[in-house]
Amino acid sequence: MKLPAFLRLAFAFVIALAVTGLARAEGARERMEQRLPALDAMKTRGVVGENNQGFLEVRDGGGEAAAKLVAAENQDRTLVYANIAKKYNTTPDEVGRRRARKIAENSSPGVWLQAPDGTWYQKK
Repeated sequence: MKLPAFLRLAFAFVIALAVTGLARAEGARERMEQRLPALDAMKTRGVVGENNQGFLEVRDGGGEAAAKLVAAENQDRTLVYANIAKKYNTTPDEVGRRRARKIAENSSPGVWLQAPDGTWYQKK
């Protein structure tokens, strides 16, 4: 049985959206890898920290350059978390919180982290 034209078009549109979302998430991962050395240096200097939602926050002395880098990173993390959430039938917020716990575990000493209760601390 042949589907009506509007259903074929709707199906094609849904497939295109899914493929586009996956491609954007893959591009995000590549951009995140490229930013990693600069972000690690900023974390070491205490300029940025990892919050309890899986995102970066500018702390002290970062200026406009740090703010732009953090905004770009957080935008890509948002894409990646949404893609993971869809794959595992959960929410992007839950993915971010889980990622925050992993980031905290794997961070180097001296990196600023936000505890689940919202307080900031430096990893020892």
